[in-house]
Amino acid sequence: MTVALQQTKLYEQLSQSDNPASIHINDLRLSKDIWIIQRDLPAFAEDAHIYGIKNLSFVAISLPWLKELTKLAVLVAIGNQRWSLLRVRAVLTSTRSFNAWLVEQGYISSSALNAQVVQQWKQENINEQNTGFSGLLYVLRQLGCIQFQVKSSQHKKLRYPKTIPEEVKHKLDVALEQLDKPVYLAFKLHAALGTRSSEIPKIPLNCLRWREGIPRIRLCTGKQDNSKQEQDLPKEMVLLVQQQQAFVRQKFGDFPWLFPNWKWSRTRFKGVSWPPTFDYYQEQLVQVSVKLNTLLKWLIKENGIRTHDGSMAFVTTHMYRRTYATVADCMGKRPDQIQHGLRHTNPNMQDSYVYVSPQKQEKRIERVLVDKNGRRTFFPTDQDNEFLHREWAARQVELGICIRPSIMKDCEFEYVCLGCEYSRYAQEHLPRLLEVRESNQQLLKHCLETGQSGSRRANSAHQLISNLNPIIANLQKTIDQEVP
Repeated sequence: MTVALQQTKLYEQLSQSDNPASIHINDLRLSKDIWIIQRDLPAFAEDAHIYGIKNLSFVAISLPWLKELTKLAVLVAIGNQRWSLLRVRAVLTSTRSFNAWLVEQGYISSSALNAQVVQQWKQENINEQNTGFSGLLYVLRQLGCIQFQVKSSQHKKLRYPKTIPEEVKHKLDVALEQLDKPVYLAFKLHAALGTRSSEIPKIPLNCLRWREGIPRIRLCTGKQDNSKQEQDLPKEMVLLVQQQQAFVRQKFGDFPWLFPNWKWSRTRFKGVSWPPTFDYYQEQLVQVSVKLNTLLKWLIKENGIRTHDGSMAFVTTHMYRRTYATVADCMGKRPDQIQHGLRHTNPNMQDSYVYVSPQKQEKRIERVLVDKNGRRTFFPTDQDNEFLHREWAARQVELGICIRPSIMKDCEFEYVCLGCEYSRYAQEHLPRLLEVRESNQQLLKHCLETGQSGSRRANSAHQLISNLNPIIANLQKTIDQEVP
């Protein structure tokens, strides 16, 4: 830690033992302006190879306090597995822009990091991609460095849809069959599993698994433990994966990855032929996002794929991921199931991946549920969705709602729901919960009056009351908030 940040008011906040940044205050990397990924961030070494990135540079951030805050935020976010390598790059790009603007405006002290200054910068740079800087502000707010939250301008319209229109998706499915099978399989995985482009190069050659007769595939996110790195694979795709395995073994022998690197064969001067041909190399696939998105652009152009309004379609690989989440939501999948399908570690991330039309949003009901610790969660339902109505009814248990994934299977905790992590409670359960608490309070009172305070019945009643109190308190709080 340099003297520059130690002399600011921020240092005291960051040094507190309960602050996530405190364990990084004396990190040697804070004294370096260039981080060599292989040496300083070995966890990103594989991603760095895939994306062709060798180091991260903080040199262009000339304000010492901003530079060190950025470094601290990066270390904290990486430690929490919040930021990927590409996200760190986006943060650095936006922060360099913010730094240059601060210097130009004459804001050179750490006191410039306030809501008014940041809002002014965002308004003056409204056409720039500032999502990286928003991520930095979020982490700094978590560290207690700032107390404000700057909202994005709402008047900026999205140029392209977030999901793939149905008519475009059908045409794309047909056009993609023109591609080589390895490349075609990469797109099919995007469509069927909502994969990230960064997950494609990390799929091991021996990726197929069978669990209780259900085919599964290894998808290494780098954010989850090994037990969560498998995803159900549609049976119709098993043969495609097996064909790809056979292709790799025949061409490269002992090669660890399902996808070797490929390059577009240029057979025409100043251009490429269509359909394209590819050369394959015995090395891990790199720059996969760039390659697949370039192919999508050419494929749409060569096949004249247009939307209903006649405009040329625009599709990216990330739109497959949002489409996957939106389709799952329309099928009645719960948020936790969509989170599992998207392989998100943050349970709130999938909300931004689901597109709900204004018409459908009007029919939505968001039920407030409370778990055994009193924490509130939300369970969306749809007035017109019969599937969700049937599932809600099936999840009713004696005292609440069970949210375990396999609802139709027997549950050994069916009659002790208050101690089960899968139970949730809504407003309609409150009268019964109050009744149960009252009866146990009477039982406990009787035990105390008769000198049986140490009996099993007294201990059981006391434990039940302790479990019920936070649930009832938060349900009553929810009801009070809804009263106009």
